[in-house]
Amino acid sequence: MSASTTEGAGQNERQIKEPYRESHLRSLLKATSWRILATLTTTIIAYFITGEVETALTIGGIEFVLKFVIYYLHERAWQLVPRGGIRRLIYRVVPSFK
Repeated sequence: MSASTTEGAGQNERQIKEPYRESHLRSLLKATSWRILATLTTTIIAYFITGEVETALTIGGIEFVLKFVIYYLHERAWQLVPRGGIRRLIYRVVPSFK
């Protein structure tokens, strides 16, 4: 086995042992990309319902800001839950799920 292969194997072991945590930046980028797509959809629907560009853009703008913050907080809250923690809780409450 070459030195680079051995080094790569050690790196994989560290990745498996250490719990994966997303960075704040990654959470922000995911929230931004999702919000752009979702807000565009909401704005288009609002336009078809109201027939007014200004109203559709207002609805889209409000929706973007509020749901961006909510999504980001949701993502960060899930980072506090240990991997497998929910599964263990469900198995404890409903043993037939195993």
